[in-house]
Amino acid sequence: MYRACGLIKSDTDFTLDEAHARLAAKFPGHTVTRAGDQVVVSKGNWSIMMAVASGPGVRDETQGIVDKIAGLEQTDAEAYVATGRRVEAWSDDPDQFMEHFNEYLSVVEVLKTFRGLLAVDPREPGVL
Repeated sequence: MYRACGLIKSDTDFTLDEAHARLAAKFPGHTVTRAGDQVVVSKGNWSIMMAVASGPGVRDETQGIVDKIAGLEQTDAEAYVATGRRVEAWSDDPDQFMEHFNEYLSVVEVLKTFRGLLAVDPREPGVL
C-alpha cells in the first residue's frame, strides 16, 4: 500500500487533465483512465489512483503535515495550507514483494513535474 500527497499552492499548474496526460505518457504499457475527479493507472491486478481532496478538513490536515516538514519556509507552508486543496495518490492493492514500488515512484515523479506542488509522504511528513 502506497501513499503520497501533493501540497498545492494557488499558482500551481496542476490539473487532473494534465496529470492524466503526463501519467499516460509515463506509463505507456498501462491503462490510464480519468473518471470524474480521479485518475487511475492500472496494469493487471494492480492500480494506483490520484484525486484532488478539498474541504475544511483538508486545510487542517495540511497544516499538520507542513508543521512537521523540516526546512519548509513559513511563507511556503502558509501558501500550501491556504489553498485548502491537495492531490492524493494511493494504492490499496497488496504489494508484498514490492513489485510495483517503481510504479509508485514514477507517479511521485509525475507529481513533482508540476509547478507549485510539493510531493510529500503523509504518514512520515517529509518531502519525497
